[in-house]
Amino acid sequence: MGVLACTAAAGLVLTAAPATAAPAESAYAIAASGLVKIPRTPSVSGAGKESLASVALPTPGPSLVGAKALNAAVKPGHAESSVAGLALNLGLLPTGAALPGLSAEVIEADCRDGKGSVSIANLKVGGKTIKLDQVAPNTTVPVASLLELTVNKQTKNADGTLTVTAISASLLGRTQTLDIASATCAKSQGDTPEPTKPGNKPQPGGKAPKPTPVPAHLDVTG
Repeated sequence: MGVLACTAAAGLVLTAAPATAAPAESAYAIAASGLVKIPRTPSVSGAGKESLASVALPTPGPSLVGAKALNAAVKPGHAESSVAGLALNLGLLPTGAALPGLSAEVIEADCRDGKGSVSIANLKVGGKTIKLDQVAPNTTVPVASLLELTVNKQTKNADGTLTVTAISASLLGRTQTLDIASATCAKSQGDTPEPTKPGNKPQPGGKAPKPTPVPAHLDVTG
């Protein structure tokens, strides 16, 4: 299964056209660096969507990372990624130290118009449920002496884009890092302001301007 995942990840290389600016939006479901390296899987840059199902990463035998589904999707102004059925067997890392396992039903990151949000369902560390509700950006959750989680990690990039990562795990003093569900997007330039209409000009004598009727439509949800 590990071979399947790595092969699929390798096939997600996108080639940029010459003399074309790099897409602002991108997304990936999982990545790791350190003692164990996992490339961004699946990874999308520019409009597109990639998914993997029933993934085990990496190595034969017991798997360090398992997931039922990994998804990444991008369109102009919007990027999102998710991991369903996540299971991390951190005790398999060659550290010589005991580390707790981590699991979650669903972990999602969403970046839209330069604003990020995350959703995490039933996160457990070492079998203990970690309650996360309306988590502020860059919330640190120390769950073990050698394991720290940053939830709703948000980073402003040099090009003006925002990267939101649902969970960023640091192990053994950052000897090993693991990012779960990450999305990057740019802020839209906004609508061009409409020119001032004649009816909105100040009236002689300091009188209030004559209102100009404007048709409007309100979306109703419920």
